[in-house]
Amino acid sequence: MSSKSARSTEPAAGPVRVLAIGANGPVAASTCLVDAAGTTVTGRAMRVAAGEADLLPAQVQACLHQADWHADELDLIACGVGPGGFTAIRVGVALARALALATGVPVMAVSTFEALAVAARACGTEVPLRIAVPGGRGNWHVQDVDAAGRFGPISTGPSPPSGGAGFQLIGGEAPEAVQLVAGAEEVGLAAARRLLAGEQGMGGEMLVPLYLRGADAREGAGRSLLDLAGAA
Repeated sequence: MSSKSARSTEPAAGPVRVLAIGANGPVAASTCLVDAAGTTVTGRAMRVAAGEADLLPAQVQACLHQADWHADELDLIACGVGPGGFTAIRVGVALARALALATGVPVMAVSTFEALAVAARACGTEVPLRIAVPGGRGNWHVQDVDAAGRFGPISTGPSPPSGGAGFQLIGGEAPEAVQLVAGAEEVGLAAARRLLAGEQGMGGEMLVPLYLRGADAREGAGRSLLDLAGAA
């Protein structure tokens, strides 16, 4: 399958067709038709169990089939890029890149923080927000969203802003621990709203994961004990 250059993206008037891939959440693939007001008109979602990222291509195909869309008819491919599980993010990004390069459909990266902000607003929590995502090794990644909806810098620390290990923490001036889950549906809606606001998508080759820490693999992993002994 040959790659194509990304289509130019003019400010959309809506509705727009978006395929969303969010392999790091419970809903791994979603198609959504979003109107000019940024509201989902119709949508289809497919779930993938934890550890089954290899099923993602089939789920994406099922979503497109249910919506009766062809991949090259899409206005945008939205992809969740993390932070989150390394393997799931790599699979999702690789699939989104391949689809974008094959069809010429522009792609848009959506962070876990942005997807969680969409989920927070859907359940009635308004900006300003503080969003904390477990970062592994006992750390948390934290990003604030101000009253205008702007995202601040990401910081990493050994504990969330206030108790509740295992939670994504959402709050404003008086943070409250709220457990939220965001998947492809929130990824798609976030990207569609940005597209409708005039932001342009990018070519698939520019899509990369958002990794905020190094891999757990150690130097020397995979080498034989004899090699390691000889290097000592």
